[in-house]
Amino acid sequence: MLRFLFPALLLTCSLPALSIAQSPNEFLVAEPTTAALLQTLDDVRSIREQQSDPVTIVIPEGRYEFSEPLTLDAQLVGRGLKLVAAESGKVVFAGSQQLSISKREENGRLHYQLPQGWNKNGQPRAMIVNGKLSSPARFPNQGYLRIEKALEDRRSGFIVQAGDLSAENKLPASGYDLILMHDWSSSRLPVGSFDAESRTLKTVGPIGCSARHYAIDHFEKQPRYYLEGHANFADLPGEWFIDAENSELIMLPSASQEEPIIALPVLTTLFSAIGTDDSPITNLSVQGITFSETAFPMPAGGLAGAQASMHEPRDASGKRTTSDRPMLPAGVYIENAKGCRFQGCQFQAMGGTGLWFSNRTTNCLMQRCKVTDVGGNGLNLGENNSRRVDGKAWYQSAPEQVPTANKIDQCEVSQCGVILPGSVAIWAPLNRELEITNNNIHDCPYTGISLGWMWNPSNTPAGNNRIADNRIQYMMQVLSDGGGIYTLGLQPDSVIENNLITDIPLNAGRAESNGMFLDEGSTGFTIRNNEIRRIDRSPIRFHKAGENLVENNRWELATESTPPVRFNNTPEKNITIVDNTVLETQKRIFLIGNSLTWDTIPSRLDEGVEWHVDCGKSLKYIQEHPEQPCVGTSRLWPLAFRSAQYDLISFQPHYGTTLEEDFATISEWLELQPNATVIIHTGWARHAELKAEFADDDSAGTLTHSQAYFEALLKQLRDAYPDREFRSTQAMNALQQIQQDIDTGNAPLENIEQMYRDSIHMTIGPGRYLMHNMMRKAMGQKPVSDGFPEFDPELKTYLDGVMQQF
Repeated sequence: MLRFLFPALLLTCSLPALSIAQSPNEFLVAEPTTAALLQTLDDVRSIREQQSDPVTIVIPEGRYEFSEPLTLDAQLVGRGLKLVAAESGKVVFAGSQQLSISKREENGRLHYQLPQGWNKNGQPRAMIVNGKLSSPARFPNQGYLRIEKALEDRRSGFIVQAGDLSAENKLPASGYDLILMHDWSSSRLPVGSFDAESRTLKTVGPIGCSARHYAIDHFEKQPRYYLEGHANFADLPGEWFIDAENSELIMLPSASQEEPIIALPVLTTLFSAIGTDDSPITNLSVQGITFSETAFPMPAGGLAGAQASMHEPRDASGKRTTSDRPMLPAGVYIENAKGCRFQGCQFQAMGGTGLWFSNRTTNCLMQRCKVTDVGGNGLNLGENNSRRVDGKAWYQSAPEQVPTANKIDQCEVSQCGVILPGSVAIWAPLNRELEITNNNIHDCPYTGISLGWMWNPSNTPAGNNRIADNRIQYMMQVLSDGGGIYTLGLQPDSVIENNLITDIPLNAGRAESNGMFLDEGSTGFTIRNNEIRRIDRSPIRFHKAGENLVENNRWELATESTPPVRFNNTPEKNITIVDNTVLETQKRIFLIGNSLTWDTIPSRLDEGVEWHVDCGKSLKYIQEHPEQPCVGTSRLWPLAFRSAQYDLISFQPHYGTTLEEDFATISEWLELQPNATVIIHTGWARHAELKAEFADDDSAGTLTHSQAYFEALLKQLRDAYPDREFRSTQAMNALQQIQQDIDTGNAPLENIEQMYRDSIHMTIGPGRYLMHNMMRKAMGQKPVSDGFPEFDPELKTYLDGVMQQF
């Protein structure tokens, strides 16, 4: 099961040559199976008895399912161990077991057989469906309900509003979960009973953490909630529930009638490397591996969330089982380690947290990695304050153990907290010389980066931390009282600089949400050169904070009366505010189309611009299959339209659909964006068909780039939405005008092909110059000429003239 790779000089050596001092040891896993990988690790361990030189293991493409965590120790890692995917992204470590279909009902419902022991850790609260975390059927299908009022004790349950129930929506007596939103956390608890006559819902154990401010109605008298997990809630295509009596998962047929691939997560931690004070993990390197499909660890009596996935677990009777508040476990866990590297890896469909650089980690790096679709926090960096050393909190008696000089760089972290709202993208409690730089962090229910874990200015080893050059967008999508960046405690000489923070909505709960929120004890920060836009409340807020500097930042304000900096129980003299600038409010712009939209260079448009671009696809296809657009910087339209209302939206119809289909597709989107000005981007024909398509005077049949088709589409839209504004880029008209000028000898071109770089796409120079500026004109923006490759000045002057005609 093992092959050894050596330079030619050593090919004649026999197996014992592995023991040669300073020989380059490289192992290739012989076949893509979990057994082969484990055998390779055993073989590496066997040579560690003779030497500890760095070793590389190359892992072939494949899916490796684990029934037990893959655990490394210092003896196996030696002075260095590198685990490398033979092809980055093609090696998948999974902590799940795929299920088989056992029955198909005539109505299309699918039955998947659960394996023996499927419920040894309780009934699963999430499964893996087509590679993504999936929660069971819920009520209501979208959004939240609000309680009528809490019961007298404010803990055991509440009265359901009468309007939320109907003859069709009768709540079952039990057998499902309540998920209730507190201001910055959530409780997930089994329902103990529901009495239909009194509309009284009670949970197994108290709702909310034990502290007084987690009472049901402390933050809001009528907090939000939803219910999950009962067969009665399954009424939409693709929803599922578990039939425990028959050990089956039952799924309603999907709209496409496809049979999804479903896996049962069996591990909460998939991969771990844990050292000791005497023998830390040293120079572990992991490259190009995807870690996926771990379980959400639901205690028998549920859990009450506190903050950032910290929670109070409950036993089956509802009693708290711990004196402290543990964090959700991580799929990948590193402890007591030096010089560890995770590069080019992915962490996805994980029920808990993605990756955790835990206590006593030093000089560890996570770089060019992607974390998405996780039930808890995206990343944990460090530990809370509960571990004891010599009878005291570790940071007091052993401050040298603080995680030091770790770095998160060029990573993407998104869609965290999909099971436990209140989770954050990056949780970094007490750290020193931590760098979080050049990351793209977006679409999470609560805070983006949480730095610090001391609610007062007491001395700790934390300090000299840097958060810089990150793009942080669409945080606080569910909860309140947080921000794109959130801090706590004394952290001397720490810097928050050059970050872009945008799109923080109005707080759903009581306390406001901000671009940055420097909470209790936050002291020692320099906040400079950040850009903060589209925040519905103040860009920066301080609460019980110490001395900090705010300088040379740029921010939008939601209204003329919105204070740029808000002080909650913070003396204004504590905060030095110097040379900050108020920016003009940007319009929100969204473009949907294919590569002909991409040829308009959306990224160079003014204002706040986002796009969903899928190469060669029609609008109908993009609407029905939004999951994997070809342009990686796309913001998926369902996510975009759910989280923002746009001022201008561009739609680009394309080949293969009819007028009726394009009208229906665009109409569905317009219902989701009722106030946007609409731009129809005409695109253009292939150069060989340009004349013929433009001359087509029949709008029937599938799309052609003709006046008849686009005039008919615009007429239907204007008739259906008389109060909306519709515009056209007239991109095809501009090309047709150029074609006519070529035919009459009035253009500095020999043929229309000179505007194309292939059969349909525009040249990088004059072609994109034309199309970018046609899009700008449709959006009411001034034309630009900078930033394009140089081309014939005469041609540029001519194209400017063409644009003036439209």
